[in-house]
Amino acid sequence: MDFKKIILVGLIAGIASYMVGTILFMNPMAASIYASSAASYCAKPMDPLVPWLLMMFAGGIISSILMTVIYSFAEKSINKKPGWKKGMFFGALFWIAAGLPAAYNTWLLHSYPDAMIALEAFNGLIGALTAGIVMGIAYEKIK
Repeated sequence: MDFKKIILVGLIAGIASYMVGTILFMNPMAASIYASSAASYCAKPMDPLVPWLLMMFAGGIISSILMTVIYSFAEKSINKKPGWKKGMFFGALFWIAAGLPAAYNTWLLHSYPDAMIALEAFNGLIGALTAGIVMGIAYEKIK
């Protein structure tokens, strides 16, 4: 296991996912869903914004590095070419195995607004696909 490669690929994938997630977060429809959910007793405030964004970034980087560890074990068994297709397939599987059950459990166990849970599930899918595609490309290119 090449830890330097895993950390580098995880950092690249984490930064790409964070950028895509930020764009998704700024979508007017998403902003409206978050704004309407902010009054919910279960929503945490995002103030002050800068520390909250830094925590989101750090958590995303750690998650992407852990996802890359799993990818390093799985990538040889995924029979897809080129690397971006292999990564996209892995990202979709990862979301099905982790993101979808997390969204379902949130819906089942908590009183978050349904629109917010659906938005988070969709954004999680886009994030997992983005991270997977970037991992597939980077893992193939970095020797």
